Amino acid sequence: MTDCGSWDVFGGESDQLILSVGFPVAGRREAGFAELAKKIGAKYRFLQAKLPTSSPGPRVSGAAYVRHWIDEIQGQPVAAVLGHDACSVYATALAEGIAQWQQSPRVILFDPRLASAGLLGHELYREIESISSLLSDDEIERAGRLAAEIAESSPGDVADAADAATGIYWEISSVAYDRAGIGGNYCRKSFAPFESYMSLLSAAGQVDRSKAWNRATAMVSFDYQDGPYNSLPAADTCGAIRHSIPFDISHKDLLRSDSVAKKVLELLEFR
Repeated sequence: MTDCGSWDVFGGESDQLILSVGFPVAGRREAGFAELAKKIGAKYRFLQAKLPTSSPGPRVSGAAYVRHWIDEIQGQPVAAVLGHDACSVYATALAEGIAQWQQSPRVILFDPRLASAGLLGHELYREIESISSLLSDDEIERAGRLAAEIAESSPGDVADAADAATGIYWEISSVAYDRAGIGGNYCRKSFAPFESYMSLLSAAGQVDRSKAWNRATAMVSFDYQDGPYNSLPAADTCGAIRHSIPFDISHKDLLRSDSVAKKVLELLEFR
């Protein structure tokens, strides 16, 4: 694998690109696009968007995130854009931008859902779980309570929920790392990806997904067939995905599944 500014590059030297947007968090068992790329093979060059670093100051807009990624591949032929989970809205926005210089690429989404306060509270708790060995039972209980409060806040307050989740995680993780004797720079380095991910999710609601979302294909794990994907708020139904393919596969294994990779290749062949 080689790197370029805004993208990680996987595999072959093909001039046909597959772009992907999804950010697996270190320490979790969920498959990422690197696993899918291995199964797709060398016919396509597989690029995964890098998570931009969050910085102090005004919040970054959803459009700015899309522009950050699209500038570097401007004018290149793109066969498909893939999105995972709440990052799916960015995949559809990339497809709209790419359509300015070529035929619109195929859009394939994996367990797509919209960013919400509930999601951010859930992500905070999962991140706390990943460092639970450094925490006391009381600290874990308190973190769970605070994550639940974020999840139950107003659905529209995604940016506020992101700020709250970031602050809580910093407070809890910095104490834990200091107690373990690995605070300072290590603590900040470990915190940065979560901070950036929260910023990204907080801006996702600004992204116009209406056109590409409407013609995207969704690959849906059994975890999502009666969950977030099929329970979008009524306000979002005008941009709902019309074509979905269910799989008897868990969410964490969706991107490492042979049957999913086979279906992706079929969709790429029959445009």
